[in-house]
Amino acid sequence: MHSRALFVAAVSCGLAAVDAFTKCPASSPSRAALAPPGYGKLARSSSSLLTVKMGRKPIVGGNWKCNPAETAKLPELIGNFKKCAETLDKCDVYVCPSNLHVGMVYDKFPKGIMVTPQNCNFKGCGAYTGEMAVDQMVDMGLKSCLIGHSERRGEFGLPTPKETNALLATKLDYILSKGLTCIFCIGECLPIRQKGIDAVLAECADELRDIVPILKKLEDKSRVVIAYEPVWAIGTGVTASPEQAQETHKGIRDWIAKNVDQNTADEIRIQYGGSATAANAGELAAMPDIDGFLVGGVSLKAEIADIVKAMVVAKGDSATGVSSGASKVR
Repeated sequence: MHSRALFVAAVSCGLAAVDAFTKCPASSPSRAALAPPGYGKLARSSSSLLTVKMGRKPIVGGNWKCNPAETAKLPELIGNFKKCAETLDKCDVYVCPSNLHVGMVYDKFPKGIMVTPQNCNFKGCGAYTGEMAVDQMVDMGLKSCLIGHSERRGEFGLPTPKETNALLATKLDYILSKGLTCIFCIGECLPIRQKGIDAVLAECADELRDIVPILKKLEDKSRVVIAYEPVWAIGTGVTASPEQAQETHKGIRDWIAKNVDQNTADEIRIQYGGSATAANAGELAAMPDIDGFLVGGVSLKAEIADIVKAMVVAKGDSATGVSSGASKVR
């Protein structure tokens, strides 16, 4: 018999065994005897197998922070994202302009590039001086918002109030309730990194713990993107090695599997946010648990398109995976 025929016969016999097993009443004493070899292991890993097959759609974001100083530079910065729009079927792309510029540029990017404010309040419109409401973002047609950046969590180097984990969980719930996707930033500073990977993962877990109930009830897991940013690598030119970044990303995903559920761990996207460049993006993107990048200073350059391209090339066929569909709209 040819090998193809043998394969078909084996699959048919296997499916018949599974069918007989699943149709047998759970209370039947003969059910255990009918269980095909390896069935339990297959059942436990089915969601992971599905995720491997379908893939998590990569996502790359550019954070302009408090730049540029001159509005005359905005057209050039917007133009840097033109090439990024060519591969939106394979990689979601968002950009975070400064608060003053969001209203000026939100409808100027190529269709599908998601304009994403860098922060929001947690109450909506009203007497909240200096704040931005997600309700306003919805009216503008925006589909995503970033929160929890290290510079909001106390890394300004200024005596400004630190945004707490509880506050960020409240903001996340508010963002999701309005139908937006959220980029949720976490990460550790250098003294914690110097203590080793266990200390790093403990810090990340602490920053994620308050959003566990939100992740558990969220049906579309792609609507929350975890942006892991090693604070010691932001704007310093120092980048975690691909192996370091993968170790941390996998540790975060394992923690989510244990504390939320396996499905969420399989489907949620985790970006790397530590000084990614066109030169190192390919190696970092090749790591299985790195699903994208949150880019700072380089997103103000044409190089951002090269980073998106590197991500698409590295992920290959898996780059057409599942996302919330936000790339179809501004």
